Amino acid sequence: MKRPVLWFCLLLTALITLGWPMIPMPTAAKRLADIPSSSPDFQTRELEISAADRAFLGKAQAVQALIAMRGGGRLVLTVIDGTHNRHAVHDPNYCFSGAGWQVQTQSIVKVPSGNAMWVTLAKDSQTTEALWFFDDGKHQFASPFEYWLATSLRRVTLGRSGAEPVLVSLRSLPGESIPWDRVRQILLPALGFH
Repeated sequence: MKRPVLWFCLLLTALITLGWPMIPMPTAAKRLADIPSSSPDFQTRELEISAADRAFLGKAQAVQALIAMRGGGRLVLTVIDGTHNRHAVHDPNYCFSGAGWQVQTQSIVKVPSGNAMWVTLAKDSQTTEALWFFDDGKHQFASPFEYWLATSLRRVTLGRSGAEPVLVSLRSLPGESIPWDRVRQILLPALGFH
């Protein structure tokens, strides 16, 4: 009698394991599409995502744009929705390192509804700065572990536990000075991260 129960449990586990990922999940695609292309404070120009990055992202959705702020300062904005490939979303410091940048300093800073990670980077004689965070539509956080917990809970509840957090990264162009307080207080809310 134990053997049929064991086989039933094994078959049920296999069906759940194979079937669960096929159930459609609500994505953050609308949030990516709703990022404004301009405001009185900035103008954006969409940047093409490289073939290598597209291959890495797999089924994850992403947008990338060059932002020119009124009064000076240019940033590269990258936003990734990992609903269909959450492995493409991770601590951006790994990507910076993979691109040859070395993290010089990093610290947690306040953003409109939470925290972000601010980093300074160096490569050869170039320097740049970046600000990154995860955003679930209600608050921002800089913990990859919190991202993993939130997305795991979403998958278990089939999206009923809340919106998919997106990864938001803003990086200055090498050698350019950016008014980061203005970015945090004005630009982020204008982009929809409030």
